[in-house]
Amino acid sequence: MNIDGMERGRDNQREQDEIIRRRVADELAWDFLIDESQIEVEVTDGVVILVGTVGSHAEKVVAQHAAEVVEGVHDLVNSIDVKPTDDLHPTDDELREIVEQVLAWDALVPEQDLTVSVIDGLVALTGSCPTKAQACEAERAVSRLSGVRGVLNRIRVTPNPTPGDVRSAIEEALRRRAAHQAAQLDVIVDGSRVTLRGTVSSPLERRAVLGAVGHAPGIAEVCDELELVAQPVVDPGSES
Repeated sequence: MNIDGMERGRDNQREQDEIIRRRVADELAWDFLIDESQIEVEVTDGVVILVGTVGSHAEKVVAQHAAEVVEGVHDLVNSIDVKPTDDLHPTDDELREIVEQVLAWDALVPEQDLTVSVIDGLVALTGSCPTKAQACEAERAVSRLSGVRGVLNRIRVTPNPTPGDVRSAIEEALRRRAAHQAAQLDVIVDGSRVTLRGTVSSPLERRAVLGAVGHAPGIAEVCDELELVAQPVVDPGSES
């Protein structure tokens, strides 16, 4: 490629990045759960970077999920800082007790096998559970609490081989949840470890695929080797 062609390619990418940046900013403004005035959006080569400060870990997570649904996003870096701004300022011991109570009341979490520790508002979850999906559910439940600045999920999945073909069960789950992409995915099962290879079209689709695999009992580790192949985005204002 000559110099002029390379420059045109860079100009096209900059235009694509600006379209994505505006769309992500609009999506953040559309979500009433987010104070978009506290978040800045940067985009380079389709990779979205969120920076700023929000009042809760829950708002940080919501902002990430909002950005992931935007067409053209190739990857996302969430660098938002959390500084609680509400009137509730629990001590670490009080927050630990609150987290333990929340997990105890969550029917989807085996709280009796989990241990909670809190340092400066950062919650660490340790212990074991039968599925990766339950470990993720525990993290989601905790992340929505006031006073939580971050969640470190160290819950391990207890290896528990199940009857039947684990690989076939996972592939069937993928077909149910992402039928249009299932044929493009390769599932490799090695004991309690699953490796996923193939292509997806967005971070949201990647999250859906990983979520489907996380429900398989006894799967302790998911190795994500998926390639994200985003489609070019078009600015509606430029269309005739």
